[in-house]
Amino acid sequence: MSDNIFDDSVQESVILPEDENPFRNELKTSPHINLSLSGSVVALGPNHAKTNFFATSEMVCDAQGLIHGGFVFSAASYAALASINETYSVMIGAKIHFYAPTMVNEMIEFDAHAHFGESKKREVRVIGKTKDIKVFEGTFQVVVLEDHILKIYKENIQKQATARRAEERAKETSLKN
Repeated sequence: MSDNIFDDSVQESVILPEDENPFRNELKTSPHINLSLSGSVVALGPNHAKTNFFATSEMVCDAQGLIHGGFVFSAASYAALASINETYSVMIGAKIHFYAPTMVNEMIEFDAHAHFGESKKREVRVIGKTKDIKVFEGTFQVVVLEDHILKIYKENIQKQATARRAEERAKETSLKN
């Protein structure tokens, strides 16, 4: 037996999400998301997406191997955004339920169905299952914008600042008179 720890002749049988992203060319949403934290899209259609999320040791929050619920929530919200698959979509609300804990090395399959496809505000129902057992269910509210949310936010802040300065100048002028 070789003591070479760098021997790469052994093939790994586990394919991590970052190694496989079959819909990378069709996805418009979240192009820079870390798939190892959010899951990988395995099915994509109009108003529908399925993702697989693999719970890794980096997500563990205690000595028993419990996965922090924030990672599960994030993966579910990614499935919701993928079901809408618009470049400028942003989650604005959610109502969620955790039905079972997630442990390290478990995989959750998320199935997301979007409603109100022609509307700017959409509702997405996401169900997560581990080995056919429902562990998560949520309804996400997502809004589809014309431009990036941060650009819109910056423009709105600038408009508010300009209006505030004009109001301050008007007050100063009225005080002088």
